[in-house]
Amino acid sequence: MKTIGIIGFGNMGSALCEGLKLKKDEFNIIVAEKMAQKAKLAQSQYNLKVLHNKELINSSDIIVIAVKPQELAELFQQIKQYSKGKSFISIVAGRKIALFKDSLQTNQVARFMPNVAALQGKAAVGVSFSKQAKEQFKKHTLQIAEALGTAYQIPESLMPAITGLSGSGIAFVFAFIHALALGGVAEGIKYDDALKIASSTVEGAVAVLNSTKKNPVEMLSKVISPAGTTICGVAALEKLGFTHAAMQAVVSASQRAKELEG
Repeated sequence: MKTIGIIGFGNMGSALCEGLKLKKDEFNIIVAEKMAQKAKLAQSQYNLKVLHNKELINSSDIIVIAVKPQELAELFQQIKQYSKGKSFISIVAGRKIALFKDSLQTNQVARFMPNVAALQGKAAVGVSFSKQAKEQFKKHTLQIAEALGTAYQIPESLMPAITGLSGSGIAFVFAFIHALALGGVAEGIKYDDALKIASSTVEGAVAVLNSTKKNPVEMLSKVISPAGTTICGVAALEKLGFTHAAMQAVVSASQRAKELEG
């Protein structure tokens, strides 16, 4: 059984613990958290052992770093004397693998890009590895990523694209659901009811795509009838630049992610 040490018990750290609990026969989990309230939560709600950074690193087979980007420099100073040759996973947004390799003196580094759906175990998780990563480390890392949702192994050069498509993309879906609901309100449905209907509609669309394995365009053609209601709505979306706007949202978020990476 592998021991996974998680440094940082915020949203992603706790989401990872939640998912890994389902793999209790494969992984043992320990935590390091400097904030007393979060450390207490890890102990009381998840029944986890909370250790100092040094103890955690020395006791772990794989260490997950789930702190905020601005906390990294201080953390590196605290752990670099214990980190040489150890295996690390970063869930730190906008920080490249090379930074962890150089700062922690190890070639065994992976990088995750999940989104907020990780809190429900439903995230699309981009996973990248250092070139020298060992196959066994990759295997266990992908298993850990699956605790947050569905893992997609990609080269690190595509991590900003994953950020735009999934990391930020989930916010675009929230915006779309809200817009659908507002359309319902405009036609006389109360917002709370319209929001439930819009959310159910989006959930149903995803379920259809997953079950049929068809391209969205194929399904679109099945729903559109000649001179019917749907073609009028689709025409309105395209007249107002729907496809271009959605594409540009992903591209803009991706470009910003590249800027933040430096």
